[in-house]
Amino acid sequence: MHACILAIPVASGEVSRLSALVVEPELDQDSAPVFLFLHGKGEAGLSIGTLPLVCIHQTPPFQAILGRLPGALVIAPQAPPIPSLDDWNWRDYTMGLAEFLFERYGKRRIVASGFSRGGLGVLQLVSIRPDLLQAWGVVDPQPPRDREEMDAILSGEALGARGWLRYGEYRNRSDAWKSSALCSASAFLRKTRIWLNCLMIKWRCRHTAALL
Repeated sequence: MHACILAIPVASGEVSRLSALVVEPELDQDSAPVFLFLHGKGEAGLSIGTLPLVCIHQTPPFQAILGRLPGALVIAPQAPPIPSLDDWNWRDYTMGLAEFLFERYGKRRIVASGFSRGGLGVLQLVSIRPDLLQAWGVVDPQPPRDREEMDAILSGEALGARGWLRYGEYRNRSDAWKSSALCSASAFLRKTRIWLNCLMIKWRCRHTAALL
């Protein structure tokens, strides 16, 4: 495995680019599937020195560095805590991330996963570019900011067909989503996991999820 740092252009307000930790496979670097990981609230950072935070909680980039995701190219961008650690949101960067992934890796298989605020970020990404991801999985996603955003997520073409959602043992936000049409509109909330064609990832909360 080879790890490097990549700058992803996003052009969102005062943020022009995001730093990303990239872990490349030893073989098939030009054709390997791309695994996008979006971190949670507490792992945001403003400098290269804080980029290792994206590895906290044994996330996919951490697993890739240990050699547990052979054959995958893992990309883990880091969002800045702007306007604050409590209020930053992946929605400010999803369009830039989508354009970057399509332009650079559009001919490859692209999958995505996220935890907490990053889980919401993956759902936001799916809602604006349903054609981009071949598979996705999220753990304990943060609730959307309002009804408008929830409706945008629920109307995504790839919502239930290509992904799964799971809640952790120690924190469960499912009630925030249960009040929406998500329960009836999408089968993925009613299933603990859907096995898809991707890669194994290990999470904290004592569970192993797969995007096959």
